[in-house]
Amino acid sequence: MVRDTAHRLAEYLSRRIGDGLRTVVIADDDGYELEYIRDDLSERYTKRMLADVVSDLRVETPFSTPSIDSPPAGERRAVVYYYENAFILQFSFSETEQIIISIGTDAGTDLLQFIEDCRRIVDRNN
Repeated sequence: MVRDTAHRLAEYLSRRIGDGLRTVVIADDDGYELEYIRDDLSERYTKRMLADVVSDLRVETPFSTPSIDSPPAGERRAVVYYYENAFILQFSFSETEQIIISIGTDAGTDLLQFIEDCRRIVDRNN
């Protein structure tokens, strides 16, 4: 099911931002699986480099913990990382699976709406 969702998300992002889409990754406790990687990046990044990036992005606290009241800002819906050349958005799919997308900084000009559109695709399958 996570693969189907990641595939739909990759298709949506390809239509919406074209070459602004860098990667779509499924991550879990055992590692990661690439759903999409832009051609120029697949030539530059080794499997080891990608594994290191995914490992660095692991969220240390869960997206939601049923036994804990919501924090003042509400439930965590996504994690956003901002780098010099990319935004990385991380969405929880299940307790053990995340979908991580990387987009160029020029593709994230209306970031809130963009994140919510992506989250709706992920949440539709949970």
